[in-house]
Parts: sequence; structure tokens; C-alpha cells
Amino acid sequence: MLAVLQESFWERLAGVVGLKRATFEGIRRDAATASQAWWIVLLLGLSQGIVLVTTPVVLTFPGMSEEVAADLEDFAAQLTFETTDQLVLGLAASVAGLVLTWYLTSWLLTAIGNRIARPTGQAVTTVEMRRLVAWGYSPSLAWYLLPIPIVGPMLALLGWLWSLVTGVMAVRAAFGVGIWQALVIRVAAFLAAVGVVILIAVALTTLAVLLA
Repeated sequence: MLAVLQESFWERLAGVVGLKRATFEGIRRDAATASQAWWIVLLLGLSQGIVLVTTPVVLTFPGMSEEVAADLEDFAAQLTFETTDQLVLGLAASVAGLVLTWYLTSWLLTAIGNRIARPTGQAVTTVEMRRLVAWGYSPSLAWYLLPIPIVGPMLALLGWLWSLVTGVMAVRAAFGVGIWQALVIRVAAFLAAVGVVILIAVALTTLAVLLA
């Protein structure tokens, strides 16, 4: 049973990376891919968390005044993970953040895509979209190759860039639309997500000011 699951995962991964539309359509129809979608999101969130907690934050630059440099150093210290509790918190926050982003992105893509593609496309549920979005993330798992000297950062960057392409292909397969409509849906969902994040940030900042 495990061998079958592993084989199907790697076959799907190869199909996604190879932009095979049949693979994306199969993911949309097959509810069994949901558990693998969760693993992709969790592993990707963990990889981003590892990068977050192991990368030094440098905010000072030549030419800054001592006062500004001191303020930036204090801020950078807040983003430094040294204790075990801080490391665990950083990893957990990265995973949780990606899960929330995954859910928000999937919901926005579903809402916007169903409206744009309604005349000629096919209706998609949020659950189906979540599976496709997660599998669209899969090339970004190349983040785990980052520690490899010289080629690691290049492969990680290529994986992230290719995930943008597979993300558009996921939308095409979901709604049965062309490349340009898929791009419009992706860009509209991205801008909507940015707007939601800004609104939340403003609301939290306002609340903090009121409670101070």
C-alpha cells in the first residue's frame, strides 16, 4: 500500500512539474490527493521556517546614522531565533502562516475564477481548488536543496519560479480556461489577498493603539 502511495505521489509530482494538464485534472477529480496536498503544504511551510530561523537578519547599511542603525539592530534582534522556544515558535509560525495563505488563496481563486470563467469554463469547489493550489506549490519544495553549496540556492530559486508557472497551470486545469484568463484570475486573487492582509494589519495596528 505504501509503495503504491509513494509511486502515485512521484508520478503526480513529475506530471505537475512537467505541466501535464491530465495530471492537474486528475488531482482536481481525485479526493485521495488531499492528504498528499496537506503534506506538500506542511513540508513547504517547514522548509520556509528553517530558512527563516537560520538566516541572519541584516538591516544596517553603510551611511546610516548611528541612531537609525541602533533602532534597526534592535528590530533585527526581535527577528533572531536563538533559544529552542524561539526556534519552535518560528517554525510553527511559518507552517501556520502558509496553511492560512493556502486556504485564503484557494478561496479567493475559487470565488474569482468561478465568476470570470462562468460563461465558458467549469465550476470549481474550494476543496478542489485547495488540492490544485497545494500541488502547484510542489516545485517550491526545492527549498530543501538550499544548503547544497553553489547549486542549492539556484535550484531553490528555480523551484520557486517554476511554482508560479504550475500555479497558473493549476488554474487553467481547474476552470478549463486559456492561459490569459488563468493569469487574470491568479493576479486578481493575489491583489485581493494583499488587500486582505493590509486590512488585517491595519485592524491589528489600530487595536494595539487603542489598547495601549
